[in-house]
Amino acid sequence: MNTGKSLLKKAFGFLLGTLILTSSIQTNVSAQAAKDNLRPAALGKNGMIATANPLATLAGQKILVKGGNAIDAIVAAAASLNAAEPYMSGTAGVGYMLFYSAKENRVRSLVFGGWVPETFKITRFKTDVRVADGAGHGAMETIGPRIAAVPGNLAGWAKALKDYGTMPLSEVFESAIDYLENGVPVTEFDQAMWAGTVARVAPHAESRKIFLKNGKDPYVIGDYFSNKPLAKTMRRIAAEGIDVFYKGEIAKEMADAFARDGGFITVKDLAAVPDRVQWTDPISIKYRDYTVYNNPPPGMGIQQLQVLKIMEGFDLKKMGHNSQEYLAHLLEANYLSRIDTDKYIGDPKYVSVPVDMLLSDAYIAKQRAKVVTRVKERMAGMKRQNSLNMNTVPQDDANANKYRYATTSLSAVDKWGNAVVIIQTHGGGFGCGYVAGNTGVVFNSALDWMSAEQGLANSVQPGKAVGWCIGGMLQFHRNGKPELIVGSPGSFGILQSVPQVAMNAIDFGMNIQDAISAPRFRWKDELGSVPAKELIMETRVPAKVIQSLRDMGYVIDTSLGDWSMTVGGAQGVSIDRKTGWLMGGADLRRNGYAVGW
Repeated sequence: MNTGKSLLKKAFGFLLGTLILTSSIQTNVSAQAAKDNLRPAALGKNGMIATANPLATLAGQKILVKGGNAIDAIVAAAASLNAAEPYMSGTAGVGYMLFYSAKENRVRSLVFGGWVPETFKITRFKTDVRVADGAGHGAMETIGPRIAAVPGNLAGWAKALKDYGTMPLSEVFESAIDYLENGVPVTEFDQAMWAGTVARVAPHAESRKIFLKNGKDPYVIGDYFSNKPLAKTMRRIAAEGIDVFYKGEIAKEMADAFARDGGFITVKDLAAVPDRVQWTDPISIKYRDYTVYNNPPPGMGIQQLQVLKIMEGFDLKKMGHNSQEYLAHLLEANYLSRIDTDKYIGDPKYVSVPVDMLLSDAYIAKQRAKVVTRVKERMAGMKRQNSLNMNTVPQDDANANKYRYATTSLSAVDKWGNAVVIIQTHGGGFGCGYVAGNTGVVFNSALDWMSAEQGLANSVQPGKAVGWCIGGMLQFHRNGKPELIVGSPGSFGILQSVPQVAMNAIDFGMNIQDAISAPRFRWKDELGSVPAKELIMETRVPAKVIQSLRDMGYVIDTSLGDWSMTVGGAQGVSIDRKTGWLMGGADLRRNGYAVGW
């Protein structure tokens, strides 16, 4: 263990020494992005990990320094978020992984996004507690055990580790167990998340014991958060394997709690999960000189690929970064593509998803022509919009809306060339707010992201996989090797934020940190709000550009200011194939931190 600590100290010393090189290896960096940025990119040659929390990043970096690969590191970081970001994701959450295996020279997708329990009945939601905190997305709009999907995170972590990792669960879970047992410091961001989502855990006795101080107060700066019951559960999983969670004593305890408290998840539901989590082929497109990979349905990442293909037909450099022309075209591309995901994307075992048609050259050409027409029509009918739009939102309400989503993204690359991205989530803040039994395990609210109306692609139905925006992450490969990987949380904004970051890097030459830090936008296109009527834009976009877009008829909410997590919290890594340098970026809109060595 002393050797490991010594290596870690050397790694961080190396990191500090190399950070000063950032400016010397950047090329074509946008002056606007550099001016907006508040930190340099992280650098390294032996490994890189970027997560939404420094402690999770540290957990992954420890594994890399000990000789683990990208899978080992990202699973360690993902598990650590049980303590470091308990409101965002955890063991009973859901997720997606996009992985490039250097040994096999191929990209693989792993879907562990959650399933509707077999005994689910939507009619039982009429009297459930409702929380108007913005985390519901049109299905049940409730909290509690009835909106929990059968969770896949643990099975996903274990499957990736078994097939491509080099370390056992017992070693990879060390940091997570340590954080849960001994506590982690609460940051300003954590404090805001607790304040914004406390109502989700308040109705549940076991949840109050764990997530509220003295069973009643949210955690604040200066506090230390621990979850000793979950530490005990994770220790058992580390020692006995995931079957104890999905098929053994822990599974029975959780299922008994759901039965007692009116939920739907059973032992049978849990036992089926490990076999349901299997590798599958990604979907892909050609974008300029790159092959771009994403997850297949029920992930909604196809929207990101559509947007890239539409935008490929324009001269983006000539338009200019975040210019009126560029943003108008990108806004329309996102607007139209979101209509497709809302209409078509669901579990392919239950609905027919026309992937080939949606990515075909003929269809993309039609969509691109629609974008051009819509922009021309807006330009021709330009009129000055009411300058109030959404800018007079009271500050208290605006602050509350900053902290409404509960998802996280992680990226890692190792010295062997493996590259992996995870997006995982609880769905809402602390998920459904419900801890099952004495396990310390808080469950997701994934069913709230499906449609209660039947007959739609993503309608709630027993046994069905959840159709997810969290499937949206990108890997850009050139000459058969990855050069950029990136993912982001942010609800349906994920599908908009990740392409913005990618085009910042690919088309405008920004380094990964500048690409992440540059100002972004997103349509307000939650479930039930498609097509969108309004969008959010950070005010670091030049005021003249925002006004010109308003003059075109766009309704723009700028109440959240210069920086807002509502437009995502991206993490990514770029690989310079000529020099071997890795560059990591993490989002300042959250607690994001990237570390390389």
